[in-house]
Amino acid sequence: MYMSKVKVLQGFRITLPQEARRKLRIELGDVLEFAIEGAKMVLTSPKIPENPTLKMLGLAAGHPEELEEALTREVEEKLAREKVR
Repeated sequence: MYMSKVKVLQGFRITLPQEARRKLRIELGDVLEFAIEGAKMVLTSPKIPENPTLKMLGLAAGHPEELEEALTREVEEKLAREKVR
């Protein structure tokens, strides 16, 4: 999961961190979806679709980034084991 701090500027503006803009492919003029979840403000980029496989498995409601990282590690480890054989 990627986390960063931003400062609230005059007019209650914030600057999205470069890494977040890059990962989510956010460009000038894009419209982001805004939601409040408890004490969290969530911005969603419509350019990045939800993972349909995770959604189908009912796993998307948790922390999909952590799950995707775990799945990626598992695949990489399996590929490494295959090369050893």
